[in-house]
Amino acid sequence: MRKVILLIVMCLPGMLAMAQQVLKGTVIDSLTRQPVPGATVKVLGTANGATTNEKGEFQLSVPENAKLIISSIGFENMTVPVTLVRLQPVQMRVKAIALTDAVVVGYGSQQRAKVTNAISTVKAGALSAEKNIAGDVGKALQGRVAGVFVASTSGAPGNPPNIQIRGAQSVNAVATNPLIVVDGLVLEGSTVSLNSINPQDIESIDVLKDAASAAIYGARGSSGVIIVTTKKGRVNSKPVLNVNMYTGVNNVPATRHLMNTAEYGALFREARNNRIADIDQQLSSPSGLTPAQISTLQKDKQNAQSQLDGLQLADNSTDWLDRIRHRNAPVSNIQASMSGGGERNNYYMSLGRFAETASMGTGRFERYTGRLDVTQQVNSWLKVNGNINITQSVNRELYNPIGLALAVRPDTPEDPILNADGSLGYYAGQQQHPLGAMRDNKSRNKANVYLGALSAEVKLLKDLQFRSAFNATKYNSLNREFYSPMGYIGAFNKGQFKTSGADNFSWNYDNYFTYNQHFRRLGVNATLGYTFYDNEISTFGFQVNNFPRVDAITGAGAGAEYGSPAALANMNITNREISDAYFMRVGLDLDGKYLFNASLRRDGSSKLLKGNRYSWFPAVSAGWDLAREHFLEKSKIISQLKLRSSYGMSGNIRPLGYFDAQHMLQAKAYNGSPALQISGVVGNPDIRWERTRQVDAGIDMAMFNSRFTMAVDYYNKTTDGLMTATDVSWIYGAASMQDNIGNIRNYGVDLELAYSSRPGRFTWKVETNMNINRNEIISLKDSLTNYGAFTIGGPRTRARVGQSVGSVQVYESLGVNPATGDMMYKDQNNDGQWNTDDMITIPVAMPAFTGGTAITLGYRNFTLEALFNYVAGNKVYDFSEQTLRNYNADATGVMPNKFTNLNDRWKKPGDITAIPRAVTGPHGEGKTTDWNYRPSTQFVYNASYMRLRNITLSYAIPAAMLRKVKMSGCRVYTSAQNLLTITKYPGFDPEAAAITGVVSNNLPNPRAMVIGIDLSF
Repeated sequence: MRKVILLIVMCLPGMLAMAQQVLKGTVIDSLTRQPVPGATVKVLGTANGATTNEKGEFQLSVPENAKLIISSIGFENMTVPVTLVRLQPVQMRVKAIALTDAVVVGYGSQQRAKVTNAISTVKAGALSAEKNIAGDVGKALQGRVAGVFVASTSGAPGNPPNIQIRGAQSVNAVATNPLIVVDGLVLEGSTVSLNSINPQDIESIDVLKDAASAAIYGARGSSGVIIVTTKKGRVNSKPVLNVNMYTGVNNVPATRHLMNTAEYGALFREARNNRIADIDQQLSSPSGLTPAQISTLQKDKQNAQSQLDGLQLADNSTDWLDRIRHRNAPVSNIQASMSGGGERNNYYMSLGRFAETASMGTGRFERYTGRLDVTQQVNSWLKVNGNINITQSVNRELYNPIGLALAVRPDTPEDPILNADGSLGYYAGQQQHPLGAMRDNKSRNKANVYLGALSAEVKLLKDLQFRSAFNATKYNSLNREFYSPMGYIGAFNKGQFKTSGADNFSWNYDNYFTYNQHFRRLGVNATLGYTFYDNEISTFGFQVNNFPRVDAITGAGAGAEYGSPAALANMNITNREISDAYFMRVGLDLDGKYLFNASLRRDGSSKLLKGNRYSWFPAVSAGWDLAREHFLEKSKIISQLKLRSSYGMSGNIRPLGYFDAQHMLQAKAYNGSPALQISGVVGNPDIRWERTRQVDAGIDMAMFNSRFTMAVDYYNKTTDGLMTATDVSWIYGAASMQDNIGNIRNYGVDLELAYSSRPGRFTWKVETNMNINRNEIISLKDSLTNYGAFTIGGPRTRARVGQSVGSVQVYESLGVNPATGDMMYKDQNNDGQWNTDDMITIPVAMPAFTGGTAITLGYRNFTLEALFNYVAGNKVYDFSEQTLRNYNADATGVMPNKFTNLNDRWKKPGDITAIPRAVTGPHGEGKTTDWNYRPSTQFVYNASYMRLRNITLSYAIPAAMLRKVKMSGCRVYTSAQNLLTITKYPGFDPEAAAITGVVSNNLPNPRAMVIGIDLSF
């Protein structure tokens, strides 16, 4: 018997070896078909396991008929039979919402399941190069986050977009953008923007939408906060090299056309013949006319006839709007990164280049980026991190010739007109040739941005940490412009060289303690800290005129005289702001289902005087996750059902200048001697912070193993102490004064939904978001105040009590009189006159509804992704349309060309049309030269639109093929941006309007089409 037992024992290892087998498998993302590195693979019921490498591969000894449990952060856990793993790669499905993921909340992070604020997150997958064919990260948020309205106000290369979070919180148009924080570094002011960050270097973007989450940033957070977290390497991972590159073209769709020569000539003659007919009618019954008036009418008739007799049009025709388009303007991007880490460190490094050429006019934008991030665990209690981001942006010869293209006659020759000495000449009057003006520009604007941070985390106790972080920004710009005396612009000063720039250094030093502890059922996390912020900016420049008339000379040394001393003084200025703040935050959670958070910050700024310098910004929020209650915790359908609510206060000081709270004198030159004068802004020592109070109530839900998720929020926020410049009497010797003038309210609803399929050969995912916002000015010191810039001859951009910001003050159009062909306007006060007392304010800039929908379809190795964004309820005022209703000669002595829609103008009594007759001189009931093109509601257009912002088709090369060439991933793709726009707006682009809602020769956003490849090694 003992011999039998001994034999069995000796054979047991062999028997076990026969029962065990080596399994090789691959784990991939079910949507993108890309490898999932770092996934944990365990044999069910044992401690035996492995981790996937950078290619998503693993090797593991398993018994026959075993099952594997596979898990990875951000993916749903899976249980898979071994037999299935042998046949095909394991496809892991991305969680629509990962409740254990960390959400950045400012000076720390929280688990998503415990967040009680309104925070939305955009992950790196949505920021990939092919999904955002632009140089600015802000544009990647367009259509992806509920309550975040992103609009590219100009399609000029490198132009940053305008971003608003839950409406405009200020009556100062330039102060509506949110605060940007990159890895703890506050980006403030007009020098550094999101354009300084390579989108492919970003791991996630967290948008703090309610005041309770933004209050931790105190006086800078009332317009919302965008927190950018950049990529880092992973501990204990092999080096991974990734290269993503694309190339393609930009084009501007032709949506508007100009009249040809025959149409232009007919319009020119008709306008003057109508003027002559008006004069003849008045002179036929001269009773009531004085001899002087009769003489004036006769001279006007002679002048109109002289213009008719003098019109000579060549036998050629060019649509100059079409001619200045740069068809197939190149756009390209390349990004290379490497990341990895050892047992106690990790690293990430990257290089990138993005370039695009203007699709209309001239110019080229290039951005070069480099980033290095290193983290080292020095010992058990100390971890340090250092990173630096270097960006160089260059704009060359950017010039927007839309204004010239609209003005020039259609018979103007294709080639620029040259004088005998080679200088640019004129074809008709003093009209500049568009192509000549485009080549006249020799500008070059270069900006270098250095973002750096050094931080240390000290583990004082098991649950107590201290973090000290120094973050700094260095910005240098140098702009050089040269206008040859042989060109149009340079001819006025006999040549002009101008150089200007800025030197900006800002830094913030953050020190704070973080405490995390769990007492049985109660979890506690707390933060206590201090931050100091310093921002200094200096501008410099000079101008030199009078150059030799030699086209090749461009250097400043060839100039013979300096520009005006006044211009020199305005170019060379230094400003500085210092601020500091104490802050604290406490979070409690009981059993993970009863949640409470509170924060308090005390902020101060050197912009304000002593009595108003500091202010408190408190916030409180709470949440209740019903899914953890006993009646739902065993539910197989609902995994999260969290009710939350918050209240907070945040501030804004951005509209205030560095010295607007003080009475100042300015140094000037007078008759060649130094002098002092009163500043153009009257100091207001009583000015204080703008303060925003916001209430938010929301629901977070996850169902069907998080395949369906929903987040809905109602918010109501009120800002008091609105800060803006108000006009003052010239008896003060100045033009304006900063003041707190009133209150504004935004309220509305955010909704985010996502639903995805089960894993399989065919997969899909739909994500949609929408925002309904109402903006209303509650009170002002006066009934109206300025909003944005004043346009000569155009509407006044105003803010009015009871309306939203971004309104225009115009006359109310009653249409075209079918009998006379002239415009009719409503006489609001019935006094028989039409003046500014009859103007009304029309909201134009604020959309009532915004949203976006992202659709992802996957089949085998193919993936199709589409992103739609839509905007509704907003209007634009088309100032370009208004100016082209003027049929008189402009300053160059020539009548500008017109859009072809003017072919539908009124021509004879009885015509029913929206476009009045063509006529010069005084006309209409008001007998004014601008009667038919006064700023009025006839130029207010519905600018609602739906746009296919991006569509991408990609194919992932099968892993089996890649192993042969030692690659972990290869994906080829083609992508298009702004491919389709559905709108009733007849202009170039409903999105390309100023933040005031006024369109004035704005460059439309281009349509891009690229092909590219994404490689991993």
